[in-house]
Amino acid sequence: MYLVDLRSHVSDTDSRRELFTETAGVWETLCAQMDPEELLWVVAPNEYRSGELWPVAMATAEQARSEAELTLKNTVTVHDWRERGGEPDLQSAHVELLLLVSDQSAYQFHKDEIRIAHAYQGNEWGEDRQEGNSSYHDTTVRRYNPEGRDPGNVWVDADRTQTEGQEVDEITPFPLSEAVRRCVRVGSSEGDRVSTLWTDELDEVIIAENREVARLDPETARPEPEDTPPESTVTQSDSEEAPPRCEEARPDSPTRPSEVEN
Repeated sequence: MYLVDLRSHVSDTDSRRELFTETAGVWETLCAQMDPEELLWVVAPNEYRSGELWPVAMATAEQARSEAELTLKNTVTVHDWRERGGEPDLQSAHVELLLLVSDQSAYQFHKDEIRIAHAYQGNEWGEDRQEGNSSYHDTTVRRYNPEGRDPGNVWVDADRTQTEGQEVDEITPFPLSEAVRRCVRVGSSEGDRVSTLWTDELDEVIIAENREVARLDPETARPEPEDTPPESTVTQSDSEEAPPRCEEARPDSPTRPSEVEN
């Protein structure tokens, strides 16, 4: 598994052009290193600057796609709305976690490792709907998994215990460290190596999950670009040649991913 944290780059840059320059070459380098079953998680904060939203997450996903043909499989939103001590009201209050893969037929995703408690007691889908079809590789899955439910794409801590019903009584911020812990658990197993770039304090979360941290050299991962990326999102039309395919660097690819239940 690979983990890249863009928070410091976003806070230190003044434009998307500068951010793209700082990360140019990274995605091609990581794609060439990744095994087919590995995941690449990217911590990408969206920020407001001068009254405008910087769409860092989607712009980064497009840069990765056009540079190395990495595929964006999912995004997870992590909200944080703590008091900010005099900062403008429209400061960023959420971070996007991008899930990128190099081989859509072989990547591993251990969803059972991050299941959470069901919102309601009993069978949420009804007694007559114990099983159903999944969009994941034509598998059949249980509609109600006794091990817990999928946490979804927006991660918050919701308290449903303050009243008699199952409605949400209170929502509290979800720590980024807990979000990264989930990423580590779905993308690796105990003893596995997690390669990190610009993660700093997040390495401690990885180590706590009994994984080996392998810090990547920023200078090696980010070679000097020949051309400065444009101000707008990088697209295929910006280059006459097609981006290199990850598969060319990895001929020995497994053919199927692990089976995952909803």
